[in-house]
Amino acid sequence: MSRRRGESLAARVAATQQRRDKVPQPGPAAGLPPVRHCWYDGPHGRQAALLLGWRRVGDGWSGRIAVAVPDEAGWALVEMWVDAGMLRPDG
Repeated sequence: MSRRRGESLAARVAATQQRRDKVPQPGPAAGLPPVRHCWYDGPHGRQAALLLGWRRVGDGWSGRIAVAVPDEAGWALVEMWVDAGMLRPDG
């Protein structure tokens, strides 16, 4: 390889690394709670659901879930807040 006038290869690599370090890199979202499997005791009996988060409601808690429910076309995915008493841990 011949050496061109101007920056050396090492200087160009270092400059590229500095630019890359300044750009936010994609990765796992910080602070988001993990999505967990749970059981939902609802109007269609016990169903598998995904627990997406929690919120404080008065003196208790509500869980935000995603669950499949039957509809006229088959199944629909519904996201909703339910009382913590309607949720059971996986297992």
